[in-house]
Amino acid sequence: MHGDKERWLAPSATPWDDADEDSLGPAETLVMACHRDIYRYRHAGTSLEGEAEFFNAYARESCPICGSRAIEGNGKDANGIRRWRCRACGRSFNVATGTIFESHRIPVADWTEFLLETFSYESLKGMARSNRRSRTTPPYWLAKLFAVLSGVQDDVVLSGNVQIDEKHYPLSDADQQRKADGSKPRGLSKNQICIAVGCDDGGRSFFSRLGLGKPSEARTRAAYAGHIREGSHLVHDMERSHRVLVEELSLTSEAHNSKLIKTPPDKENPLADVNELCFLLELFLNSHSGFDRSRLDGYLDLFYVMMNDPEEKMEKAAFVLDRAMRFPYTLRYRDYYRKKASSTRKRGP
Repeated sequence: MHGDKERWLAPSATPWDDADEDSLGPAETLVMACHRDIYRYRHAGTSLEGEAEFFNAYARESCPICGSRAIEGNGKDANGIRRWRCRACGRSFNVATGTIFESHRIPVADWTEFLLETFSYESLKGMARSNRRSRTTPPYWLAKLFAVLSGVQDDVVLSGNVQIDEKHYPLSDADQQRKADGSKPRGLSKNQICIAVGCDDGGRSFFSRLGLGKPSEARTRAAYAGHIREGSHLVHDMERSHRVLVEELSLTSEAHNSKLIKTPPDKENPLADVNELCFLLELFLNSHSGFDRSRLDGYLDLFYVMMNDPEEKMEKAAFVLDRAMRFPYTLRYRDYYRKKASSTRKRGP
């Protein structure tokens, strides 16, 4: 450590790069060799076995540049990935064009490993350290992941016995309001982000930003109504704004005093399932300490994928990769950090 700032080595660097290798001990030589081998693997380019097969399994029906359907096959690139040419605009492209993998220099296999780590409550800083990546890479990949997952919860509808609750999470310290004496308001103030959490006995769950502070009927309706089937049985606490859901969706209501149900064991708590989700959500958000609260929706979409089927992490990774190819979106590294820098300048320190 140097002062308050942590010293970051380049992802490929080792402490012995400038040393005479004959002066190194056997353990130092082994660690250095292993680090370099893994780094070379992670930056081997885009021609790893299976990558071309992955991309070639998806077809193009229109030009990602002009939208025309007048396209024709145009051979393969140096990595064996199929290419097309648009007869309307004359541009050539492959199946990765217009997706998060456009112009990618790191194998998709490495992006897959990033997904598996993300599903494991790993912090972005931890990913950069443990996997010999630049510390600017995980935030950029996370932004692309959020774009791929946008809308993933739109069609979630809970039914049967439905449990709901609200989780409050603080704004960043710099964004919190203070009284004239510098102190912060107590209770459920506008310094707290209210997050709607719901689940049912079929194992489905969803997570949605509800607003700041205590929920109103209008915000409760907006957050929950489209995600609960009419006629379901609602198990909830005695939050008053829940009444609008019971009335408008013809729900049967089972309301519990949240203070009284804290005493029994979890297995006897009628809100145990949603309470566990609230606990895990806080754990997940805390693992990304200091995250930009304006990107909360992306974190909630990611947490939704983590908490819902498919159960296995590798199946979740396959789901995300498939979605990335079926819902094209691209974000270049320079554009992401240019926008991020501009946003930082506007917000100030």
